[in-house]
Amino acid sequence: MVEQCDTQIKSIEIQLVRVETCGCAEGYAKDATEIQNIQIADGDVCRGISIPIFMIFPRLFTCPTLSTNNFKVDFEINIVIVFQDNHLVTENFPIKLTRF
Repeated sequence: MVEQCDTQIKSIEIQLVRVETCGCAEGYAKDATEIQNIQIADGDVCRGISIPIFMIFPRLFTCPTLSTNNFKVDFEINIVIVFQDNHLVTENFPIKLTRF
């Protein structure tokens, strides 16, 4: 929900990102891959109205969150807001995926 914004919004997107971390004695290497990107708003949005968000995770590119001593697979949801002047604001939310 956009509560208050002085600048017009151009678009709102959500991204699913897989973050793989490999480590050894020399240090860690981190690689982030965008799995999915969904535009949930195009143009300026009404203030004070909830925007429903539905994202189905692609099963070929996602797996349960994994963490070992030298290897880790994490997932994040990014909310990306692009304003009319092409200024970009991103908020990152780590998530834990499980499989039953």
